[in-house]
Amino acid sequence: MHQWWLFWPRPWRFPGPAVWRLWRLLPEFARTHQVAPLLAYVKDDPLGRQRYQLAQQVADVFDGYQSYRADWLTDWANGQFVLQHKGVRKDMPADQVWQAQLWQLLQQDVLQTQAPELATQCHSRADVHSQFMHKVQQTNALKPAALPPRIVVFGISNLPMQVVEALAALGRWSQVIMMVQNPCQEYWGHDMDLVAQKHSLLSSWGQQGRDYLHALERFDQPENALSVMSKQTFFVDPAEQVSPSRLQKIQSDILNLNAMPEHPEHLPDDGSIQMVQAHSAQREVEILHDRLWAWFDENPNWKPADVMVMVPDMAAFSSHIQAVFGRFPIHHPRHIPFSVADTTPRQVPLVQALEFLLNLPEARVTLSEWLSLFEVSAVRSQFQMDEADVQTLKNWLQAAAVRWGLNPRHRQKWGVPSNMPHAQQNTWAYGLQSLILGYAAGQADRNSAWQGVWPLPQVSGLSALKVGYLAQWLEAVSVSLTQLNAEHTPAEWCAVMNDLMARFFEADNEADERMLLRLKQELTHWQSLCEQAGLSEPLPLTVVREHWLSGLESAGLQQRFFGGGVQFSTLMPMRAIPFKGLCLLGMNDGAYPRQSTPRDFDLMTTHWLAGDRSRREDDRYLFLEAFLSAREKLYISWQGRRSTDNQKMPASVLVAQLRDTLKARFSPELDAVLQPLQAFSAKYFEPHSKFFTYATDWEMAQKMDAELKSASVVSDATHDAFPAISEWPLQECMRLLKQPVEVYWRSRLGVLLQGPEEALLDDENFSLNGLDRYSLGRHLLEADDIELQLEAEKLKGQLPMGALGQAVLKQQYDAALRVMDRAAPYLEKFAQELPTQSVAVVLTMPWGDVRISAEIAGLRQELRSSDQLPSDSDRVRTLQMTRRPGAVATGQKDQQSARADVLINLWPNHVLLSAAGWTVSSVAVGLDAVAVLPAMSPQAAQHLLAQWLGVYEQAWRQPLPTTLKAGLAFVSEQLRNAQSDKEVAAEQIIDMALDKARKEFSDGFSENTDFARSLYVQRSFENFDPLIEGLPSWAPLLYADLIHAASMEGGVS
Repeated sequence: MHQWWLFWPRPWRFPGPAVWRLWRLLPEFARTHQVAPLLAYVKDDPLGRQRYQLAQQVADVFDGYQSYRADWLTDWANGQFVLQHKGVRKDMPADQVWQAQLWQLLQQDVLQTQAPELATQCHSRADVHSQFMHKVQQTNALKPAALPPRIVVFGISNLPMQVVEALAALGRWSQVIMMVQNPCQEYWGHDMDLVAQKHSLLSSWGQQGRDYLHALERFDQPENALSVMSKQTFFVDPAEQVSPSRLQKIQSDILNLNAMPEHPEHLPDDGSIQMVQAHSAQREVEILHDRLWAWFDENPNWKPADVMVMVPDMAAFSSHIQAVFGRFPIHHPRHIPFSVADTTPRQVPLVQALEFLLNLPEARVTLSEWLSLFEVSAVRSQFQMDEADVQTLKNWLQAAAVRWGLNPRHRQKWGVPSNMPHAQQNTWAYGLQSLILGYAAGQADRNSAWQGVWPLPQVSGLSALKVGYLAQWLEAVSVSLTQLNAEHTPAEWCAVMNDLMARFFEADNEADERMLLRLKQELTHWQSLCEQAGLSEPLPLTVVREHWLSGLESAGLQQRFFGGGVQFSTLMPMRAIPFKGLCLLGMNDGAYPRQSTPRDFDLMTTHWLAGDRSRREDDRYLFLEAFLSAREKLYISWQGRRSTDNQKMPASVLVAQLRDTLKARFSPELDAVLQPLQAFSAKYFEPHSKFFTYATDWEMAQKMDAELKSASVVSDATHDAFPAISEWPLQECMRLLKQPVEVYWRSRLGVLLQGPEEALLDDENFSLNGLDRYSLGRHLLEADDIELQLEAEKLKGQLPMGALGQAVLKQQYDAALRVMDRAAPYLEKFAQELPTQSVAVVLTMPWGDVRISAEIAGLRQELRSSDQLPSDSDRVRTLQMTRRPGAVATGQKDQQSARADVLINLWPNHVLLSAAGWTVSSVAVGLDAVAVLPAMSPQAAQHLLAQWLGVYEQAWRQPLPTTLKAGLAFVSEQLRNAQSDKEVAAEQIIDMALDKARKEFSDGFSENTDFARSLYVQRSFENFDPLIEGLPSWAPLLYADLIHAASMEGGVS
């Protein structure tokens, strides 16, 4: 026996052919009839977006008329511009007559564009229904051959009367079974005010269902009920148990239309209804994950498939669901199987990549956009790259300073003249040329430009294939951009889009294959719609793009549901299936019921009839169905506080009504608990806490933190025994001086802390900050040929474009020449450049001998006289010099002193050379002066090295309570006050020095502090307070000798 099972998803998408027919007809119609609202949309619309949106809205309104106001359309087609409403016929408002005229035009256009043999067929869905009803109601009508003996309709909360009438008419040949969910077994189709007096929830949430049930009653034949059993009722009272829960009693009250008691029934909270407030959607899902585990522990017979989770907007929650539930692998103890339905394909990476490509005419084609595009596996597969290749190319492109724009001509759209100097810098074309030229140069001289292109040495060997694939991508973008910038007919657009997909995508998995197939099917379907609508005129890209991608979002039964495990879905029709546990998330005011702005020209809004479509009433009835579907537990959560400022946020009005009902029905009152802001909050782990979590990893972290805080500052001597080192590379000494806490983290623990990855630069430089200017100056100073380096800097793409960049470069060039002039006497006096020197000394420490060594490059010596022996190196003066395009002095002009933070880069080498018997002076040549470290005796240098080794031992045991800038500031201020003519108490000197050190450690207005610049300092100290006790002791041991030794030479300019 054959039978039909009818599901009827609610149609929210726009009817296809009518949209494109209206697109074609609207401009001429608006001008001919001078319809001002329509003219405002269709004129001055070069992109066609307004015209397309208007066609969509009008088509959707007409679609509603066809389903719910077919009598209007019949009158309009016959030239009667009237409205029938509740048995009364009246003329249409004058400003809305255009709708009837447009409907007539649509009917005429259908006649003109369809095939001649179809001229006598129906021209609208309303006509289809009318002719269908006329034929099946004829006494001599024959039973359709394909009609089964039974038709079953179920799972539907509301149907247009056209469909109900058609089913009733088919009942003369087939048994039609309509399974309708009725929340109440009593008759409640009368005055809703009277129903509200008994049960406010039913009257507030059930209007749509009431209207639908009331409409079905006219098809019933009560007089034949006993003979043919045309109507059957099946109601089960959920409260018919030994101990019904709060949830079951409320459901029973709705079923039986019980009135609210005068006084609340005392019934302890049994957990059947739970309400939770959170600070964000992420926290809602995290709390739900813990709550589900509590349910599964409490009810061992429950399975994940017994739980349904519903949200108002899956797009807003899907990423959070994946982040929380998808975090744990299958065999993890906290893994909960789950599946997500109703996700939009526009969130699929391949579709997002396609959307970017379709937006190429408006895209600047930035480096970050390229990286996002190549995160899609289908794109990487098309251009024969893997993730490592993409990372390599990203590094090369950053070195080539690629920011945005295919070439200078492409940039003209954004106001960048193509004829300005160096207009090609930061473009893809120039970056590609730089990489290819660097590869072509091979091992030859890469320090010279060729035809205005500076070669980059990154590419070599087989890695050049990656550059070839990048060139293919740029060519594909250029070709696609040319095609997308032109208007095409629908048939031509389909060819262009298919070529685009073939050019950029090659599916490497089944999901991508299905998505590409679906995209092609959408194109074919759209072309068919355009042919039906007689549309052959060229269309703009904006319209084609939006229609193509929005077609992927159409709701339908093909969407995944019941995928296994905990089921996540959207609150939508045909989801009200009984579950042991039902959870509603995101129940905020404004989020649910969902808002829907009525169209001001939709005549149904001003002529409402029972059964009309209403998003708000739909959502209310969906909430009622969901409430009644919960068998044992109902869980509701919403964002009760804003995460940024803890501002209160109201729950949905439906939740508020439910809470009022629960308050009137039961005592004690149900509390909606506000959960902590973070999943790792200490409130979860306090004894006897009202909060709970299954996140044992956060609990372990809390315990470890408590143990660390309670531990003594002085570690166990045996546990922290310093190893008896025999070798101490000088780089460890440099680490100790430049940031003492790094000794503990890096030298002992081997921890390398890295900050967040810097965002890719998508814009050319409009100015250079201090660090960029300093780097530019260093490049010029360190170059063998400053003139050649000057040309290179012009072509590297790091300078601002135009005259501003040239001015900055000229300024740094002049500064570099000044520094070179200041350094020239030293280079002349110490003319002999030494090769890299291996320098070492051996010191005797309490644990044994320690060899301190370093490889020191860049030393210079005075030229030996002809009578000087090579063994007389102790009498030959040696120079260690650094040049910097910045200041080397600090303080007022008449009281300047050498900058210790500059000289500290020379200080360890200087001390080691002195300890080894060298007569060495170290100088830092800057723009303003020359800072000098004079020669020191071997004994003093060896003593200082031993002192540093002793400090290193303490820094190895635990983070030393000293930082570079704070330590230098403390010692400098202490020395200045000690040398002052004023008598100041020692304690006061310490306090003033600590105040200076505090500002250098952390200052909310500066990023040049120890705390801001070092992740290791941030890990070691929360603020300056832990340094107050130790800094006065350790800072002088590290920095006092440097500050005493530093001096100025050569005058100050």
